[in-house]
Amino acid sequence: MRILNELDNGLQSYATMDQRQREIHRAVSEGREESTLLIWQAESTYTAGRNTKAVDIISDEIPVIETDRAGSVTWHGPGQLIVYPIVKLAEPIDTLRYIRSVEASVLTVLGEHYDLPVERIQDRAGVWLRNPDRKISAIGLKISRGATMHGISLNVTTDPNTSFTGIIPCGISDATVTSMAEEGVTDLAVADLVDPLVAELTERLTPLIDPVYAATAETQQSLQPHHS
Repeated sequence: MRILNELDNGLQSYATMDQRQREIHRAVSEGREESTLLIWQAESTYTAGRNTKAVDIISDEIPVIETDRAGSVTWHGPGQLIVYPIVKLAEPIDTLRYIRSVEASVLTVLGEHYDLPVERIQDRAGVWLRNPDRKISAIGLKISRGATMHGISLNVTTDPNTSFTGIIPCGISDATVTSMAEEGVTDLAVADLVDPLVAELTERLTPLIDPVYAATAETQQSLQPHHS
């Protein structure tokens, strides 16, 4: 699994990183690159998935970028870790197993590393805390040409006064959004989540990767000229 960590490059525009993930996705789906985890942090941006309804956007003054992931409207921005797993899945593709593997990676990190009582909620994507229901990590995925796109947004130190305002996050009106900081996990940086989350995703997603494409990508990489 190749790791592309862009956190040191600061906040990125959604348009720039969306284009980058599509370039990587094309290469992975064609077997020219190995499966990749793209890690970054966004400038403040609202994105609308395929299931967005007009009523989910409260303010008509905010710019919203339409995207082809599943789900409704959400926010990306400072204090939030974004991880896009771009992996070529083995046939027959088990979409539910892939989704559950991504969710389980976040659940394990938050539950076992940070003692947060996180869980799944039936018929609601993402990772949650209960009583009241509040989402700490959104998961919006797409599979195209046998390879995955989009992925995880995990709220680490997001500002509740500026993030998610102007929308009904994920189109869910009877729940709220939270962050690790709001749940009492303090003295934490977004980058602190990278190593444990990458370890979990790598362990859970590697068995799902098409072994033929993985071998092809590794072979092509070994044939590239090396410069000293």
